[in-house]
Amino acid sequence: MKKSSKKYLVMFIAAVVAVFVAAGIHVWGFGAAGAADEAEPRPFIDLAGRVVGLPRDPQRLATFVGPTPEKILLLGAADRLVGKNAYAVAGPWAIEVYPRFKDMALFLNPMDPNVEELIALDPDIIYYWSMPEQIEKMEAAGLTVVVTQLTSNNPATANEFIEFQKKEVNVIADSIGGTAKERARMWNSYFDRKAKLINDRVKNLKESERKKVYFGCSDDGLECFSKNSYPQFIVELAGGIFVAKNTNEEVNTTVTLEQIIAWDPDVIIMGRTDSTDGVVKDARWSEISAVKNGMVLLPPNGVMFWDYSGECVLLMQFLAKTLYPDLFRDIDMVKETQTYYKDFYGYDLSAQNARNILSSLPPAGK
Repeated sequence: MKKSSKKYLVMFIAAVVAVFVAAGIHVWGFGAAGAADEAEPRPFIDLAGRVVGLPRDPQRLATFVGPTPEKILLLGAADRLVGKNAYAVAGPWAIEVYPRFKDMALFLNPMDPNVEELIALDPDIIYYWSMPEQIEKMEAAGLTVVVTQLTSNNPATANEFIEFQKKEVNVIADSIGGTAKERARMWNSYFDRKAKLINDRVKNLKESERKKVYFGCSDDGLECFSKNSYPQFIVELAGGIFVAKNTNEEVNTTVTLEQIIAWDPDVIIMGRTDSTDGVVKDARWSEISAVKNGMVLLPPNGVMFWDYSGECVLLMQFLAKTLYPDLFRDIDMVKETQTYYKDFYGYDLSAQNARNILSSLPPAGK
């Protein structure tokens, strides 16, 4: 059957099943996965609410979305990846943990997918953003696209962020099927436990006791993560005040040094750069509390940026311990990172290399 015909069949099946389910009628052979005929694609709802027809056992996965390869790795399905965004999981820790990342096909222009390149890869699923024009272009070529990242309607609160992160992992796991679903449940449970542990300790902090955090994303510190960004919610879950939460853009918002001085953050995180020199060696920043108190830090950097990946749950704990060391003396970030890498990546991380990750350094000897 042609893929276009399958698409309409899937949409029809999904609509019929939805009507029966809404009416409380059980349809034998149809569940959340879709049609009974194993030869036909199963109806699947992606993160954007689109109904997509998926193979029941997809073996070839391609992703343009940066965080998705890391999530596929933690779901135990990285061996199925055949292509990825050029910047995603390209750093030394990604290659150390899963060496095959360096040999995958790279998508150099994710905003304008090369359809011929994709057809040659023959993927069962392509993971993409909620961009209708680009999705239509790929689907017109008979390719199957699943949305795992939204370009709008981001979470607006920290609690929504937790649920959104779990939903993203679930969508990817459900699209893959098999053991990926159980691994998703493990990760979601881990996130819930750690978020609750931290919230139970910081929830009674007075506003005057909460640390103000500025989270930059450039060498000079003047670009930052902003409104409804993942770092905003991670900082808030850790009990901090995210000073840039009322600026207009999610990522790469440019602010003035005068504004940062007015915010006077207690901690400055220098994301997406290799050095804090742009701040600590610039005398204009010298009167800011974070600079005076030696609290200008690089965030840990692992398989993927901790600020926009599944490793955000580790960043949440790192920030909680950084902001309120007396409240979190029992959290050993070296052991926590080792355990995470073993449980979710199947990688035995040495204590020294855990310290390297936490210090934004490459693997020992690399």
